[in-house]
Amino acid sequence: MSRKRIAVWVWLFLSIFLIASAQNPSQEERLLRVFEQTGAKMNHHMLHAGSRTPERMASEDLPELAEQLADELDLGAVHTQSRTDGMRYEAHGKWNRNLQVKMVVINDRLEEPFVQPYISIRAAGHGPLNQAQLVEIRGRLFHTLQKFQIDTSTHFSIQGKLSVGHRVNRGDREKQVDQVIKKLGAEEVESMRTERTTSVSAHTPLFNGGLKTQGGTMNVQVAAKVGDDGRQILLTLGTPIITIEY
Repeated sequence: MSRKRIAVWVWLFLSIFLIASAQNPSQEERLLRVFEQTGAKMNHHMLHAGSRTPERMASEDLPELAEQLADELDLGAVHTQSRTDGMRYEAHGKWNRNLQVKMVVINDRLEEPFVQPYISIRAAGHGPLNQAQLVEIRGRLFHTLQKFQIDTSTHFSIQGKLSVGHRVNRGDREKQVDQVIKKLGAEEVESMRTERTTSVSAHTPLFNGGLKTQGGTMNVQVAAKVGDDGRQILLTLGTPIITIEY
């Protein structure tokens, strides 16, 4: 199939995805809307999918799988690395000026002829992210996951800074986290509070699934930390958990 024909099919898929998304926003879109309502200036975002293949496959076929994924995701050449956790097949690329995409296929059972490799695809960006851009990124990622029959579950994290006009105190952090939790209709499951950080894991009926913890099932995490200058809040949201440094 020619690259032109492939591009047409991808465009058609994304168009359908955009229409469906407008009618029924995804969890990631809902989280982004709540983040936008806080007034924070976004500086980092990441959408990640990682899971093992549903079926076993020959170890010798993993380089070809990595090449196919890299080609589908429009990434660069695949590089092979031998590490303590196994053999890794990695490829990198950009979907736009501020969005880095990384794909990794890991074989951590080198002694076995048939394995279920772990596949990780991560799209990480710097700067702002609007709804249309998120839908496009998510659409491209889901198209690839579905095509290769990979679990479509994702982790989505967004982070930005919010000026408060004075030295940030604990009340400022608590208020910001509480506002986000309320906008999502969520209930706190677990929390972590230190001198500079407030982090709450919660469950909202707006999102599907979640991770089971000792306190219950969580599918959203909100963290507010005192910024480096002491007059800004570093706000980070993630579903089902935050997967970027905060």
